Amino acid sequence: MKIVMVDDSAADCKLLERLLRSAGGEVEFHEAASASGGLSACREFAPDCVLVDYKLPGMSGLDFLRHLRAGENGEGPVAVVMLTGLVSEQVAVDAMKAGAQDYLVKDRITAEGLRLAVGKAVEKAGLERTLQRERDRLAQSLAEKEVLIKEVQHRVKNNLQVIASLLRLQADAVKDSAVAEALRHSQDRVESMAQIHEQLYQSGIGRVELARQAGMLLSHLLEVYGVDAITGAARMVGRVEIAPLASGAPLVLGVNAAIPIGLILNELISNALKHAFVDGRAGVLTVSGGVRDGSVVIGVRDNGVGTPEDLDIHNPRSLGLQIVGILARQLKGTVETERGQAVASGAGSRSPAGSAFIVRFPERNL
Repeated sequence: MKIVMVDDSAADCKLLERLLRSAGGEVEFHEAASASGGLSACREFAPDCVLVDYKLPGMSGLDFLRHLRAGENGEGPVAVVMLTGLVSEQVAVDAMKAGAQDYLVKDRITAEGLRLAVGKAVEKAGLERTLQRERDRLAQSLAEKEVLIKEVQHRVKNNLQVIASLLRLQADAVKDSAVAEALRHSQDRVESMAQIHEQLYQSGIGRVELARQAGMLLSHLLEVYGVDAITGAARMVGRVEIAPLASGAPLVLGVNAAIPIGLILNELISNALKHAFVDGRAGVLTVSGGVRDGSVVIGVRDNGVGTPEDLDIHNPRSLGLQIVGILARQLKGTVETERGQAVASGAGSRSPAGSAFIVRFPERNL
């Protein structure tokens, strides 16, 4: 076993060398009278254990330990036993915090006690090195998996965009207007999922920020539905009002929630843009969201013509609202509708009509 002892007392060095040799086993012993000499000896001899005095000339033993730790290579920590002339619990605590595996009081050292302390320090340092290697292995494995997941998300997004393009071409080619409209709705749904996978790819952590997702989706659908067919002028204003969490962090969604919520927003926004603002009517559409009393609450509100009186949100006739109900149930949530909940218009007035669709689901499902 290779031992480096860092102590300005030659007598103490000779004493501990004799104690180690008397304890049995082959020992290669090196002395250093200063901290700088001790650091050089550690680099040169790569010891199994370092014995270091708590008080060194020009530098404390604790500072020596910090320099030793800072210069360690990828193999991990070296075993260190701190030597002190003080019987102090605080010294022991400070030594352990600085990186020592054990400490001994000089005037109480015996051959057996020194042998046990060195053996224990070497064993603990070995375990620390093993743990560090395992952490490094897991970190590398995680990094590789993150790259793989990002590549999968990217490829899924590209494939969904190809499908959306095919649906658009098919919609343009068919003669039946109802079939063409159904194909375009399917295209919107596919593009919504593609946007989510693009965000998952960019985030690298499998999380989607709800405010960004809602903003991208709203902008896209306003381009599709919110422009006057004759003049080409925008008829509607879109707003995104997603409240941050109580901690101030943005509201983010995991993969299991991001895709169904994206599709829910796609259906509700499309539904409002198609049916709430008929006959060239202008208006405001607001997507809101936040966490309240343990539930995530997401709303799509408009100040359009309002929902039909006979609308049964729990048994809707339209495919879009049926999809919203199915996806909400997947999240263990509910869907509600409110009439006369219009948002303020650009001029500051309020429409007596308007509608709102509210989706609630447990926060734990984020």
